[in-house]
Amino acid sequence: MKRKLLWLVAIGALAALAYAQTATLRGAAGQGLAGAPDAERPNAQFRFAVKELEFNGQTRRGGSFEIEVRGENSVTTVHLPNVERLAVNAEEGVAAFSGRGWAAQRTRQGVRRTQGIVFVRVEDNRSADSTEGDPDTIAVAFRTAPDAEPVFTYRGVVLRGDIRVFEETRSR
Repeated sequence: MKRKLLWLVAIGALAALAYAQTATLRGAAGQGLAGAPDAERPNAQFRFAVKELEFNGQTRRGGSFEIEVRGENSVTTVHLPNVERLAVNAEEGVAAFSGRGWAAQRTRQGVRRTQGIVFVRVEDNRSADSTEGDPDTIAVAFRTAPDAEPVFTYRGVVLRGDIRVFEETRSR
């Protein structure tokens, strides 16, 4: 009887350890309109949601990004369908992510679409309902190869909308 009780206690302890695992979710999400800090009107529309989950010794990453930028004679769309790399510093409110994607430039002459690598850096400087402090920022670079010079870049501040950078840890 003592032996059975000892086994039950041991199994209970192992079950408690299995359920007492920690999960960390980090990422960034945002949508809105961006432009130069002194611009009267925005020149870009963006939306994204990227995340990484660490749990039980494994890491799962996912999410997508898209921005459309209006230039004088063209509209450029950069699309990242699946994030491959993600770095988050929630204390500083900064997230950087990248992956394979494409850029399309529409002009009066037609559309030119190019495959490549999308690099994005966002800063969460204030909450959506605040006008105090620096605005949120977004920077995008599109390269045809990892070490190539960017063929398209964009930097702007969020004029309408919000960017949120986060990290949450929970124990089960």
